[in-house]
Amino acid sequence: MDAAGQSLIDRIWAAIEAKDWKTALSLLQDGISVMPDSLYLFQLYADILIDELQDMEAGCLMLRKFVRLAIERDSKDWLLGAMHQLFDSSRDYSRFPFGERLSMGKALSEHMLTLCQWENAHSRAEYYQAMAYFFHEVGNNIVAVELFEMTVTLVKGLPIQDEVKWLARLQKTLAEYKCHEAVRAELLC
Repeated sequence: MDAAGQSLIDRIWAAIEAKDWKTALSLLQDGISVMPDSLYLFQLYADILIDELQDMEAGCLMLRKFVRLAIERDSKDWLLGAMHQLFDSSRDYSRFPFGERLSMGKALSEHMLTLCQWENAHSRAEYYQAMAYFFHEVGNNIVAVELFEMTVTLVKGLPIQDEVKWLARLQKTLAEYKCHEAVRAELLC
């Protein structure tokens, strides 16, 4: 990043720390117009609209643009970033229109499925994990469990030591999803 870009980021963070949301959003808009390839700025913009301002209408518009750009760019980072914005378990989506999230998640998942065929094991695991959260959220836990199982299998085959922490988190979530599915199956009997 050049000095002008770093200066802009510094001003954005100063506005965020001061909770001056109007200035932060204005600077983010400027930043996105100057640096349209900055995934970081799009994520930060969406975070402020949804988490800080709880402006679901503007947040939804921003996320639609984010999803469209992610699909157009065919970029793993953008696709995973958009999916994370829509299906992060630490975020409260209770006021966000569920149909909008479902539609955007479906479009992202379909695109990811097409792309991941040509990816390495690590990238396929990241795609499957992101899609698993989506399918779990929309109530298709069977597919979510299958995707998590494929993710675990792929991660177990990776040679990188850092993947041990990832594998532990995956196995924990997989166990939760399987338990959820067992309880659901028992209730249907």
